[in-house]
Amino acid sequence: MKQKQKQPLIPLLEVPRSILLFLIFYATCTFSLGQPLDKYQKDREAILAMAGDYEVDFQFIETVAIDRDYKLKEPYLEDAAEVVFVVENSPKKIVLQHVLWVESYDRVVKHWKQEWRYEDQVMYEFAGDLTWQRRQLSKEEVKGTWSQKVSQVDDSPRYESFGKWTHHGGLSSWQGNQTRRPLPRREYTKRKDYDIFQAVNRHTLTPSGWVHEQDNYKQVSASGKVLCREVGLNQYYRSSELDFSEVKKYWEMHSGYWSKVSGMWEQRLEASDQLSLRKTSEGKPLFRHLFDIIGQKAKVGDHAAKAEEVIKRFVIVRD
Repeated sequence: MKQKQKQPLIPLLEVPRSILLFLIFYATCTFSLGQPLDKYQKDREAILAMAGDYEVDFQFIETVAIDRDYKLKEPYLEDAAEVVFVVENSPKKIVLQHVLWVESYDRVVKHWKQEWRYEDQVMYEFAGDLTWQRRQLSKEEVKGTWSQKVSQVDDSPRYESFGKWTHHGGLSSWQGNQTRRPLPRREYTKRKDYDIFQAVNRHTLTPSGWVHEQDNYKQVSASGKVLCREVGLNQYYRSSELDFSEVKKYWEMHSGYWSKVSGMWEQRLEASDQLSLRKTSEGKPLFRHLFDIIGQKAKVGDHAAKAEEVIKRFVIVRD
């Protein structure tokens, strides 16, 4: 079959000089996604700059008692070593996976994941009782914003918010809208007096790495009562002193498995307006089942099939 002959483009010399200059200026100052190219590129560079090898300080301090009878708890202070991997890097989506080195246990632990999307109109918000609901946003609401969806250690959903990156005076920082979150793992098995986090997250680049700031309110969903305010400051310091070879070996070996698990959750979220999970199955939480599969000798495909069966047991199907 003969190819259809293409029509010749208009020679540039035939375009009036004023129009040509305007087109060149427009192309260099704007981007097809709808915002200045320089701003969009700076946003992407800031997100990607969070990848790397880090020593991390975790600090969570309850600062103000809101409920009259509430007694502030002792601060939570912990340090760790962590590698942040770039899992996906496309124009509208960047995925960063955190993998933790726990020195006291001499072991590697898959940690949280942050997924960034540009002008994302679909949010998955925590509604309480291990349930997440879809929220549709308008184009006007998300214009120029990046959403950040954070997943649990087992890649199940945790929380999601959206906001704009700002860049000025050497400062690059992103702040999301206030969002509801389930209890953090540091308190999940210890606290029964509240069940909702109302949180604002801020990510800011620093000369030595980056910081993750949190402004949290601990709330009882049934009554709406707020117990206290908590401030979180997680500082990531780039490290060239520590040996992260075991962390990188772990991710090289198991990233394929976790990619398939992540895809299973994505399919379920996209297929429904609501996702609800059970707390345990066969006496164990979800993350324990999925972590245990890795320890079994089998091919990645067999591991993925087992993970699919586990997730099916945890997802509550509503008619």
